[in-house]
Amino acid sequence: MSITGTYTPAGLSARAPDASSAEALLHVSMALIVVALGVSAFAVWTPFGIVATFILTLIVSNAVPAGIPVVIICAFLYQNLMVAWYTPYIPDNDTFDALRGTNFIILMTAFCIFLAASFQHRVRALPELRAWLLLSIVLCGTICFYFALGVVHGGPKDAVVYFRNTITPLACFHIAVLAASLYPIDLRKSMLWLGTGAVIYGYVELTFTMNFLGLFHGDLYIERNIARQIETGVWEKALKETGFVFRGLEDVMTTTFFNTPFFNDILPSVFRIGGPNFHSISYAYALSIISAWLLFRGRWLLPIAALPLLLVIGSKGATFMLLVALCVRLFHSPSRTGLTLAGVVALAVVWTTAAIAYGATHGDYHVLGLAAGIRDFLANPLGQGLGLGGNLSSTSINLSWSTAQAEGAASIPVESAVGVMLYQMGICSLVFFGFLAALAVAARRQLIETGDLNFLFGFVGIVTISANAVLQEEAFYSPLALSFCLLLVGVSLGTRWREMAAVRARLPEQFQEKV
Repeated sequence: MSITGTYTPAGLSARAPDASSAEALLHVSMALIVVALGVSAFAVWTPFGIVATFILTLIVSNAVPAGIPVVIICAFLYQNLMVAWYTPYIPDNDTFDALRGTNFIILMTAFCIFLAASFQHRVRALPELRAWLLLSIVLCGTICFYFALGVVHGGPKDAVVYFRNTITPLACFHIAVLAASLYPIDLRKSMLWLGTGAVIYGYVELTFTMNFLGLFHGDLYIERNIARQIETGVWEKALKETGFVFRGLEDVMTTTFFNTPFFNDILPSVFRIGGPNFHSISYAYALSIISAWLLFRGRWLLPIAALPLLLVIGSKGATFMLLVALCVRLFHSPSRTGLTLAGVVALAVVWTTAAIAYGATHGDYHVLGLAAGIRDFLANPLGQGLGLGGNLSSTSINLSWSTAQAEGAASIPVESAVGVMLYQMGICSLVFFGFLAALAVAARRQLIETGDLNFLFGFVGIVTISANAVLQEEAFYSPLALSFCLLLVGVSLGTRWREMAAVRARLPEQFQEKV
């Protein structure tokens, strides 16, 4: 791949606002078109969809490489809205899953293209980038090894699901950091527009519920997911264990305020919105990350508008992240950067410790799943392979929570991303955790050196999402959680290194070593 495009070399001067708006409009429009065409191609025929999406992404990656991060964000956030339109015409679940896999084809095509571009001469000329590219390649190889192990030891389909979820954060970071290192990327307008669309969608869905979803077959999309759960015995199992009787779609979409029994007698039940991606927890993370990123850019209106939606969805982890970002934004000043960062870590530790302590005394599923992950990791530190254990694996279908509560641990790791990753990848999962820790340290260092609040967002995002991952699978495995965060962190780091390279090129040779 040459990744040439028509962009001018990196510079330090800001572009005119109208140029930024025009570029953002181009990127967002292009992203929505790529996603719509990709899903439509899959609806025609799955092999045709794979080929067409690959070619589309290949063209866009070479013609407008700086727009690829926006394409990925749009694919994660808005793809299923397009899939819903085709739901009545999709004959079977395999085709339905294929349509929903469009965003992964887009991501992996872009990842392969940018991975090939990592060996270009101008990339090797960026010394700050080399170690990160090498680490991402090592991690990629590790994940592929455990994917092969999972295929041998478990089901190929389960291995594919967890391969996709595990490699997505890495691919997002690699694409973003390389693209931003080579080309100017300005996400301010794009993030504002995409976030505004997501917030408006949430309020409309909350107000008109099923009537709104019925306009574009969103109700049929949800019904297809529920039908699959009925076929696998999920609701029959829930009836035996909790006494919950499934009567229809409204039962699934209605929950207590903030998804907790504490408010049962105080507040009425609410419609749990799923957003344009049709997954409540992932949607909550998207709102939280976009809001936090905008907060550190000085925009307050959209984050404040998103907060009630987060409370309705009831994702405690996503809400915790946004509340920490709000506190940090209010408290932070250049003179107390160290204290602010220490406070973020302290809050994350207290949050996780309190959640584990409460869950351990109440038989919480997440704590039982974490306990199983630690137990099985100690029994087999080498790991089982991707696809064994976890909420999305067929190995968890027959798990008995009553037995798990009696024994103090689940039979296999579930609900906890950390527990599942320890079980699947063993000691090599520490490389993944170390990668996140190194990114947090890099964000801290860049914040201290530059004062750029983009790096404060990166630190807050990585620390809080990692804390949530101790008891929540979506924190690591949802594309709109860790993957989305690392995409934005990669853009910030790549932009910084590109600007440093531009400064070195302008300075006399004897001063370059000091930069």
